[in-house]
Amino acid sequence: MTSPQLSLFRSLLREASKVDNYNFRSYAHRRVKAGFLANRNVQGEEATAAIVEGGKQLEMLKRQAILGQLYPSDRSVMESN
Repeated sequence: MTSPQLSLFRSLLREASKVDNYNFRSYAHRRVKAGFLANRNVQGEEATAAIVEGGKQLEMLKRQAILGQLYPSDRSVMESN
């Protein structure tokens, strides 16, 4: 992975960890990992388009994390604490 791709991957995982709801958080982690695995061999214009789309997904995840903080839900039985 190149530096912008790695940076985007880390940012997406970091934002996914901030999501309050356990189910949404685990879905976001799986979605990020699956998306990067599916596009790991993409190069050129397709790679640029994928990074732009990843940036849009990052912004959406940031909004979801903020909404989760504004309207917190009860802790899931799957979560310790």
